[in-house]
Parts: sequence; C-alpha cells; structure tokens
Amino acid sequence: MPTTGFLGTRADALIDLTLVFFVAAPFLMSYAMRLAVRGRHREHRNLQAGLVVAGVAAVLLLEGSIRYGGAMAAYAQSAYYRTPLLVSVFYLHLAVAIPSFIGWSVLAGVSWRGFSRVLPGRFSRWHRRLGLAAYVGVWLTCITGVVLYVMCYAL
Repeated sequence: MPTTGFLGTRADALIDLTLVFFVAAPFLMSYAMRLAVRGRHREHRNLQAGLVVAGVAAVLLLEGSIRYGGAMAAYAQSAYYRTPLLVSVFYLHLAVAIPSFIGWSVLAGVSWRGFSRVLPGRFSRWHRRLGLAAYVGVWLTCITGVVLYVMCYAL
C-alpha cells in the first residue's frame, strides 16, 4: 500500500510531521532546561516559547488531518481499529497530553510576562516545579503518542 507520509506508514504527512515534533519536543525541552541551569535565561525563554507555539501548530495540523484529511481512513485499516486496547491507549494519551500542554502553555505565558524582573526571583521555585511537571507530561505525551501512531498507522 502506498504511503502519503514520509515515515513509511499509512499516516499522511501532517500526522508524520506532528509525530516528529512531539518526539523532538522532550529532547529540545531538555536542552532548554540546560540553558536555564547555565544562566542563559533569555535563550531558555525563547526556545520554550518557540516549542509551545510549534506545539499549538502541530496539534492544529493533527486535528486538521484527523477531521478533514486522510488520517481516519488510514486508521480504519489498522489491526487495532476500534479495539478496546487502542481506545484505552487513546484516552490515556488524552488524559496526559491535554493537562500537560495546558500547564506548559500557562507556565510559558506567565513566565514570559514575568521575565523582565530580577532572576531568579520568588517565582523561580514554582517555575522549576511546574516546568518539571510539564517536562514529565511532554515525555508521557510523546511515549503514548508514539504508541498510538504505531497502533493506528504502522500495524
């Protein structure tokens, strides 16, 4: 069966692009955290803001492909189409992805607004804790998203 994406599965290019972004995101977040530890706060801020904006774009591409593209037709050919296992993985993915992305976005927005103040500042401890929670959430989103991708478009 011919593929329309670039990863060699039934997924289209938009789904493939989304997967590539969300696999790269936790690694890029790791780099951003190293920038902050090294005192390169402006670079940390800019990378995190870029990742959040790219994440919004990736989710919009994903939703567009699911609702208006060929993602659902490709998913219908999966060995796991509508199975309880896939449905469970999907809900687990959503349970992790939605709060993680909202928390990450809110943290980025609040941090952007307060960036001009003296660093590290009173908010720094909360920033680190919430940032770590967002980081773990993005990793879990990545892992569950890859599992979904494989189940929906590779098997």
